[in-house]
Amino acid sequence: MSQSFTHLAEIREVVARLLDELQLKDYLFDIEPKEDLWELTVECAITEGWETIKLKAKKEYFQRGADDALLHQLLLDEWREALSACKVTKTKP
Repeated sequence: MSQSFTHLAEIREVVARLLDELQLKDYLFDIEPKEDLWELTVECAITEGWETIKLKAKKEYFQRGADDALLHQLLLDEWREALSACKVTKTKP
């Protein structure tokens, strides 16, 4: 059972890195394993307050995609579009 907790902790780290890459300003997330998909619930700051967005990722992404640049970019692009209403951290030039 501890292996499944360890696996979930590793997946949470991957998701946190992805969300950090998207530069979301304020957010909370939870991830739930499903049969072939993982369901990600993100609560993020928007101009009017907070919004809850549900995302999905194939299980295979977390098995090999974190090291696969193409899969990584595809998922990042998909999530960026879904989370487009969320506030992002402004970076200085």
